[in-house]
Amino acid sequence: MLEPEILKKGDDAGNRMAVKYKSATTGAEVWALGIPQAWETPLGPTWCYVVEGEQLTVIDPGCHGSEHYLAEGLEYLGYSLDSVQRIVVTHGHMDHDGGCLDVVRASGAELWAHEVYGSLLLEDRWEREMSWRKQVSGFQAFENSETVERVKEHHQRALELKLDKRVTDGLRSDGLTYYYTPGHSPDELCIQFDKFMFTGDHVLPQITPHPSVARSHVSFRANLPERYRGTNEIYGLKAMLRSLLRVAALDTGHAVLPAHRAYYRGRFNLVGLERASEIVEHHLLRCQDLVNILKRWPCDLVSLTRDHFSHRELTDSNFFLALTEVMSHVELLLETGDVSVSGELSKGGTVRWNGTETFPEFIEELGAEFVAAPDSAN
Repeated sequence: MLEPEILKKGDDAGNRMAVKYKSATTGAEVWALGIPQAWETPLGPTWCYVVEGEQLTVIDPGCHGSEHYLAEGLEYLGYSLDSVQRIVVTHGHMDHDGGCLDVVRASGAELWAHEVYGSLLLEDRWEREMSWRKQVSGFQAFENSETVERVKEHHQRALELKLDKRVTDGLRSDGLTYYYTPGHSPDELCIQFDKFMFTGDHVLPQITPHPSVARSHVSFRANLPERYRGTNEIYGLKAMLRSLLRVAALDTGHAVLPAHRAYYRGRFNLVGLERASEIVEHHLLRCQDLVNILKRWPCDLVSLTRDHFSHRELTDSNFFLALTEVMSHVELLLETGDVSVSGELSKGGTVRWNGTETFPEFIEELGAEFVAAPDSAN
């Protein structure tokens, strides 16, 4: 499928590596740069991809504070930072687009991303996100933590960005085809080039992407493009599973080039789009485990999270992620009617099992349209 060649060595997680990927079937080539994060993370670097075409394109330049690593990697490939003509952002999380402002300033490159990304750039999401975190029962927002300050700075810097091209589903340009795959983030894109699929955080080897929560649609819909303001189709586990099933249906021998874990612990992790189906199965099993817990006892979201993740140490830094992971699955189970909640879910409401397990059929049905017509647009 892929023939990776290490052009420049890095560490065993891939930080500061330069790699050439060549399609074994077509001979097409792309370059990958392991851009270190500006903080400690088990994810490893953000993998930035460089594509030659009518314009020199960089996909996901990485976080703020690591621009010099991008410049270093480009120079190794024979380019300068100011030779970048187009930046494509798979989604607006700070380890993907945090470096955009500095790269745009250095190069004058056009910024391309999904139209939802462009709409969310127009507002300062900081206070709204902190308000949402404070609403969750049992969680304190840690306003003075280093992580919170970093996120706040990211949102402030993003306000200075201007989106040059608002990408929509199915767009074809300069050899790239864009697929809208919301769920992990409401603006997530997967991008096809030849037999490669750049998947951002939508399809990852070794690890499963974190779903957004459906309730976020209520918080942000006023600033979304009009077509996304009605029924929520872009936030939450349901949206992510539907997007995963869509991508799985596109599989005709495409190689996945993910944003994380492409290389880890000294080895490449080469996967195809069948990995999307494996991630769906993971979330199906998580739903089943939550139902099994609720069969034993009704409980609130915090207690359900601690029970489900009893095998893991939930620290202050990762508890909120664990809680929202569980919340996204409970939201789906509420929609299927398998559980109910008394009170508000995010404010200590009690979740109860309703005696049914219809979620497997519900999830299977999400992908039915793509089995019939895999290239159909959302």
